[in-house]
Amino acid sequence: MGINRGKQFEDAVKKAFSKVPNVSIDRLMDPMAGYAGVRNICDYIIYKKPHEIYLECKSTHGNTLPFSNITQNQWEGLLEKSKIEGVIAGVLVWYIDHNVTYFVPITEFKRMKDEGAKSLHINHLNHEVVTHVFMPGKKKRVLFEYDAFTFLDELCRGCS
Repeated sequence: MGINRGKQFEDAVKKAFSKVPNVSIDRLMDPMAGYAGVRNICDYIIYKKPHEIYLECKSTHGNTLPFSNITQNQWEGLLEKSKIEGVIAGVLVWYIDHNVTYFVPITEFKRMKDEGAKSLHINHLNHEVVTHVFMPGKKKRVLFEYDAFTFLDELCRGCS
């Protein structure tokens, strides 16, 4: 059986947020194939006063994250949450081959999709085409030890 980098990424994210004082992080269970009708809109719900953050984690090799990697349920649920005052909803994308991780609001994904895009290319982030927040971290062998404290400050500052 191959190594599931996506699950390892999710674990690294949880570990990072768990180290931040006065932050709540809840992992939503990931039922296989929508078991028993359960389909969650994201991987984590994080609370840092005064913001609630709905965070879906995606990892990708190469230069792009195809929009098809985000389920319809995730699209709809995250977009609905993004309409609520004080809520931040989006996708944390680890570009494995580029050793970078960015948060992109779901509203940016929708804007791009509405403009005809089919994926989020690393150059959209490098050239500031898309609103995003960099997730800093120290690279270990494969994964990162993320600095969620700095990330949350930047993310919440941009939404205040």
